[in-house]
Amino acid sequence: MSRRRWLFWLALDLLAVAALVWLDRSFSASSPPRLSPPSPTPSAEIYARQAEAAYRSGQLEAAERAYRLALALEPENPARYPPLIRLLAFSHRLEEAADWLERGRRLAPEDPTLLGLTALIRDWQGRIDEAIQAGERAVALAPDQGPLYAYLAEAYADAHRPQAALAAAQKGVTLAPDHPDPYRALGYVYETLGRYAEAIAQYRAALNRDPHLVVVWLALGRNALALGQTAAALEAFQRAAALRPQDPRILDELGWLYYNLGRTEDAQETLTRAWEQDPTDWRILYHLGVTLYARRRYEDIVQADRLPEGIRRLQERLAAEGKRCTPETLSAEPRCARLVEMAYLLGLSHYYLGDCAAARPWFQMALAISPQEENARKGLRLCEGARSP
Repeated sequence: MSRRRWLFWLALDLLAVAALVWLDRSFSASSPPRLSPPSPTPSAEIYARQAEAAYRSGQLEAAERAYRLALALEPENPARYPPLIRLLAFSHRLEEAADWLERGRRLAPEDPTLLGLTALIRDWQGRIDEAIQAGERAVALAPDQGPLYAYLAEAYADAHRPQAALAAAQKGVTLAPDHPDPYRALGYVYETLGRYAEAIAQYRAALNRDPHLVVVWLALGRNALALGQTAAALEAFQRAAALRPQDPRILDELGWLYYNLGRTEDAQETLTRAWEQDPTDWRILYHLGVTLYARRRYEDIVQADRLPEGIRRLQERLAAEGKRCTPETLSAEPRCARLVEMAYLLGLSHYYLGDCAAARPWFQMALAISPQEENARKGLRLCEGARSP
């Protein structure tokens, strides 16, 4: 082969190699990047297990979120509803629990666990006959499930059927000795019978099995107070508040206990937090008003969103129930006494601020309901004396 021809073929080979390199780079630039395989979406079962783990560690909000995620993935599965319903109910959130219960019952009206929770929630709503009907149906469908007897026992207790209540609660304990709900129910039965020491023992048994039951801590606190065990009561309310630090009802109970223990500064701080969470609850406004008066915070008491708002809210509640506070209804309706107290405290606060014109209508309101109320009569006398030369 001549040198010229050899150079010609060498040049063609080099051009071919260059073309291949160019094509390879072109395809690499235009090809999409390689993606890692997508992570699988967690299943409802995974979220449910995460919720249980969070609950066991005391992370109630995380548990609730995970239960809701499980439900979002399987909204047609009735088994996903009871854990969330129970968590909400025993966390002192009855309305939300009742809402989820209705959704679950629409899917499975004869599910024994949902029927048992129906008994619990209907009883707490004051619909006792419906509660008993649902509870009896639940235990008929699943006679070996101890917690179902617990929910029925509580309804029996509120129907003033103590023997049936005790029998149902004790059967629940026998069938499910490791579950907290039968012990809680047995404690409640003893509480309704005034057997507070026995109630406390059963509530503690429930908490030994599940220390995250807010309603049981509150019940333990109530029974300890009934026995004059203020230290135990305070610890119980504090434990409940630690589990639900933003719950205004729990903060209200804790704050009112502080007040009754003479810890008015702690009471004011805790009740103010409760009011910030729910400025419309007349009970919180009443407790905060009494506490502010004890601390001589008259300027705060007369603010429109404090004690005047408490009076307005209580009047609205009574009117919605078709009730009025008069001398004739005073002894029959305990809330009327609270209305009288709020009125004269508001009047006295105005008096101490030097404003008898604002004070008199509140004294007169108190006397219109309770004509012999000495604090209101004294307030009017003080204002009359202030007006005298």
